[in-house]
Amino acid sequence: MRILAVLAVSFFTLLPFMSLPAQAGGDQSIREQIEELKQQIERLEEQSQQMNMKVYEATAKDSKAWYNKIKVKTKKGTGLTFQTADKNYKLRMRLRGQFLANYINPDGDDDEGLGFRVRRLRVTWDGNAFAPWMKYKVQYDFSRGGELKDMKLSFAKNKMFVPTVGQYKVPFNREVLNSSSALQVVGRSIISDYFEYDRDIGGGVYGLLGDGMIRYDFGLFQGEGTNTKNDKGDTGMLWAGRVQAAIIGGKAKKVKENFAKKPTLMVGAAVAGIDVEDGNDGNIGIPSEERELESGTVTSFTADINYRDPRFNLTGEYIGRWVNPDDAGVSTAYDSGFRVQGGFFVVPKKVELASRYAMVIFDDDPNVLGGNDLDNVWTFTQGLNYYLGGSHKWKVQVDYTFQREEDLAGAESDESMVRAQVQAYF
Repeated sequence: MRILAVLAVSFFTLLPFMSLPAQAGGDQSIREQIEELKQQIERLEEQSQQMNMKVYEATAKDSKAWYNKIKVKTKKGTGLTFQTADKNYKLRMRLRGQFLANYINPDGDDDEGLGFRVRRLRVTWDGNAFAPWMKYKVQYDFSRGGELKDMKLSFAKNKMFVPTVGQYKVPFNREVLNSSSALQVVGRSIISDYFEYDRDIGGGVYGLLGDGMIRYDFGLFQGEGTNTKNDKGDTGMLWAGRVQAAIIGGKAKKVKENFAKKPTLMVGAAVAGIDVEDGNDGNIGIPSEERELESGTVTSFTADINYRDPRFNLTGEYIGRWVNPDDAGVSTAYDSGFRVQGGFFVVPKKVELASRYAMVIFDDDPNVLGGNDLDNVWTFTQGLNYYLGGSHKWKVQVDYTFQREEDLAGAESDESMVRAQVQAYF
């Protein structure tokens, strides 16, 4: 290009001489030189065009390369995402770690002290394959030796009817459905300890109705819990159904405890049941030492309500459970529990005070199913949260919990616990 510019300047400099009348031999020589320069300029222009064409062809060829068909993006708190230009394939990877320090002081027990552990170390891959509506999710917890938590496939071509198969959370009580990454205090309440249906293997369907204001879920599972192979058919199937609705503001797609841009009110209800055979506890929602059910049916229901606004939030949840043994001489046991939990942002999106009261009440009728000597258990928790990034993704939590157990004889047992936890989720 520099040579071309020089020749062009030379051409326009000599151009006036081209109009002069022919002189002696010197004038003839000048005309020959000008003609030669014109030819050189034409050749250089032709070479320049050829070079531009090669650059264009190389650029076009490079744009068709496989790596130019994949978009890579990252956003605070949403992981690293790879997606094809046609959006038929998408892979998002996220990493979550929780480091916990806890101090426990049991009543009348010298076995107390400070402990540390990596509570959760989870890697999640999710996205879609073959088509934008063919969704998948895989989650491992490496703090437990590489335990598989989720492996779910959803066919979301119609958001009102989404078939789902794999291992995932049973759609039942609100507290368990709320991710452990978004808990308002360090851990879940005793309601989950005594009544939860955890993840299981099976399938079902969910859907969003009324522009996302209502969500329904139904699932049928093998009833054995996570990562359990059942090829003997020795346990009845676990079934569960849930519906939740956003009454004021927001959407009903997810369960949340706090954080809202505007006032929202959500209500939910669910029911679940399982047949128990051959003393196989499976995923029946009962700790084995509480109700020693050899065979029979377990039916549970729950109802919840949640209010959120930018500064304040409040959640109430109730769970009831009937344990009906096949033994004719044993009565059905009805156990229940509830929790009330709320928070107030001292500094919006940054500093929150959170409190929780939870209680489990056992059926103490002497004719009901045995195996349980507890009358009731209740806990009170007071927590302080510091959300470094203005969300649950990067936070520090500290809480204090007091727990009291009362047995059927009226004896009480107390325990105090202080916990501190740091979470990073990106």
